[in-house]
Amino acid sequence: MIGSSRRSQKLRGEQKNLVRFVVSDTTYSFDVHTVEEVVHPHPITPLPHMGPSIVGVFDHRGRVTPVVDLRLRFGMEPAQLRSAKWILTRTQFGLVGFVVDRVLDVVGTAGALSPTPNVGAGQHSRGIRGVTNVDGNLVFSCDENLLASVVSELVIPEKLGS
Repeated sequence: MIGSSRRSQKLRGEQKNLVRFVVSDTTYSFDVHTVEEVVHPHPITPLPHMGPSIVGVFDHRGRVTPVVDLRLRFGMEPAQLRSAKWILTRTQFGLVGFVVDRVLDVVGTAGALSPTPNVGAGQHSRGIRGVTNVDGNLVFSCDENLLASVVSELVIPEKLGS
């Protein structure tokens, strides 16, 4: 299936612009230009008075980086950190690690995102920028700044020793 996806991308001349990942049974994505890297979980240091979806901070190459569990951010049970992946994403609040269940791949899309349906409360706090279809599956594109807004109250030095 991955091979057919690659062939269809080459035929349509698409650029790979989305990092796809799974939270629960739903496929989401971040814009590839905002993703710094995907890492395995590291030891986390919890801080007092953090928001409920912030699981702590960790040292990423000398930078203290907050970690947000997207399951908690989306109102679900917390992720199993040992089997999860972290997507380190550049946001207006600095580098933020997002805990996801699985990272799938980097894919291209044929066109613009469609708006998400106006279903349920909190549409703007949901953190979904739009939706697209990749190989017959819906992919919800995340707004990294909105999802990272929960770390806005944390004061974290850019580099250790600062």
